[in-house]
This record gives sequence, structure tokens and C-alpha cells, in this order.
Amino acid sequence: MKDALALLERTALFEGLSREEIEALCRAFSCRRAYYEKGSVILRRGEEVESAGIVLSGGVRAERNGADGSLRIVARHGAGALFGDVLAVSRARKSPVDIVADEDTETLLVPLAALMRESAPECREAQARVRLNLLGSLAGKYWALNRQVELLRAPTLRARLARRLLDERRRQGSDAFTLSGTRETLAAELGVNRSALSRELGRMRRDGLLTAERGRFALLDVPALLSAAGV
Repeated sequence: MKDALALLERTALFEGLSREEIEALCRAFSCRRAYYEKGSVILRRGEEVESAGIVLSGGVRAERNGADGSLRIVARHGAGALFGDVLAVSRARKSPVDIVADEDTETLLVPLAALMRESAPECREAQARVRLNLLGSLAGKYWALNRQVELLRAPTLRARLARRLLDERRRQGSDAFTLSGTRETLAAELGVNRSALSRELGRMRRDGLLTAERGRFALLDVPALLSAAGV
């Protein structure tokens, strides 16, 4: 546990807590570490969610199949991210998605429902802080879901792709960046198949909008991308 504390101190769930307080909470609520190989299913659709997870290393994605059988990426989470928290503290606790390891991944499983319901006298102040942090995290995910809806409402694949790349540009603070995952997972995130995505990327390269190589993107004409995105 000690080797993960530096990361846990920087997570949204444990923000503002000392390492000693984090350790005390994890002992009181029996948090446990779990390891998953790339491609392993961490949680299957329809399973009851008992614990939320914090990604200690690697990454996970939430995915489900659409009505036409196509795969859709609902969310991605990298190191330090919290996942499964909404379901762990809700009444409808059965997962609507599969949670899959994007790469070899280590997680800390946190029984949030117990943490929200029960009281641990030895760490009462820290527990209260975690509850407030969780509310902030849930609010952030609400707005992230709104952004995903706006992405999928874009009228064309070029508009969706432009919005996705511009969002990543803002997040990473650079015109050049690397997207995690594969071409297939990006296509699923945009609601199309890999072939359609590859064709559109080829057109955008020919139009001088960007370069794309093995997940590494460079945006060459930001104003034109903004126009394509409709923002």
C-alpha cells in the first residue's frame, strides 16, 4: 500500500488527506489491490457493483455494444482515475457496461457504499472529506457525460473527430499529443467502424488539417478544425 500512497494523495477521492489518513481509511474499509492483464474484463455488464476502483497504473475503459452490434467506448480512465463510483453508491447497482483493462492494470478497490453508509470513529474527519470529494467527482462526471453527448450529436464524422481532437488539445495543452487506446477504440468512441475512421483521417491529412501516426496526432490547421467541429 505504501508504494501507492503518493498517487492516491493526488486523486480526486482522497484530495486533501494525508498519507496516514488514507492508510487508516483503507484499513477501516478493507480496500484491496487487484491486478488485471490487458484485455481482461474487470466488471461484466449486468454484474452488481460492490466497489469503486482507482486506477493505480495502466488504464481501463467502459464499453458496450450498440443495437447494431457495434462496440461503443463509453469512457476511459487512466492512472489516478476513479471508476464505478456512480453505481457503487446508487440504488441501481448493476453495471450497464463492461469494464475492461486497456493495458496491464493495477487498481485499488474501494467499497464506497460502505464508506458512505457506515462510520469509522478512528477516521471520522477523513471519511467526511472523502464524502465531499466524491460529490465533486460525481458532478465532474455529469459534465463529462454532457460533453460526450455533444460529441455524438455532431452531424458528421469529421465534426465528431474534430471535436474529439480539439478537446484533447485543450486537455493536454498542445497541438501535438498522443491518444491512448487503438484506432478501433477511437472509432468506437465516435460511434463508427475503424474503416470509416481511417478513411476520414486520410481525407483530413490530404486537406492539411492534421497528421496521424500510431496514435500520435499533430493539428496543423486549428481554425479549420474549429470550423469543421462547428464550435
